[in-house]
Amino acid sequence: MRKIDLPDFDRAAFSGKYGPWAVIAGASDGTGACYARQLAAMGINLVLISRRQEALDALGKQLASEYGIEFRALVADLTEQGASGRIVEETADLDVGLYISNAGADGAGNGFLASPVERSLRLLTMNAANVLEATHGFGNRFLKRGKGGIIVMSSGAGLGGQPWLVMYSATKAFELNFVESLWAELDGQNVDILGMGAPIMDTPTLRKSTEGLGMDYTMAYDPDDVCALALASLGKEPLVLVPDGPDEAKIPQIQSDRKTRLLALAEWGKAYTATADA
Repeated sequence: MRKIDLPDFDRAAFSGKYGPWAVIAGASDGTGACYARQLAAMGINLVLISRRQEALDALGKQLASEYGIEFRALVADLTEQGASGRIVEETADLDVGLYISNAGADGAGNGFLASPVERSLRLLTMNAANVLEATHGFGNRFLKRGKGGIIVMSSGAGLGGQPWLVMYSATKAFELNFVESLWAELDGQNVDILGMGAPIMDTPTLRKSTEGLGMDYTMAYDPDDVCALALASLGKEPLVLVPDGPDEAKIPQIQSDRKTRLLALAEWGKAYTATADA
């Protein structure tokens, strides 16, 4: 697997700002389980969410035994309208400081016109409507408590069109632009949001979707590294794009250019708002 040189990370400061509870949507395996393990190691309690109760219970019990944390397992299907609203409601009794939107994988090779339109609409609900609803709900809770953070696991596929991943690419582009825009709006309010432009990672989902295709898994990144990079970058950047794909040498410059453009638009927006309010 490909590795990432990780930055220094103050775990005590992180848990102080983003604990004592974190909510992870899409937590049963892969990157969701990686986030769960890393947060549990910091002593942060977890709300684990996926469609698989048994997998959530097994992971939660393992982490509770190993790290002494509390956990709650919630079954939810994020392809259904309103699922994120129910998650916000069902965690209202907890002091949540971090929300991680990690659901949303899609296997390659799905032609848009050849697939039922319902399939595309479910992906749109998962990667757009429910991301929006969760971010709005938890974001307002974080504003009231005076601190908090949101991580949205997007994808490098959102940087441009990608055939046979039409809806995945489109909805991940929504996530990237949504996070950038909100990052600028939240400036100075002590609520952080980060979009993670994830690369190809060696996860159970990848293995399952490419079984029998002869894929070289050494080209994939270690999901533990990707999650650790996201946690270390929260509060520092609007987007983190991990170099991957045919233009990977250009990715660091793409990330820098997007931030430069975003900051310029933020200044324009502030000036426009001040003029309009005058």
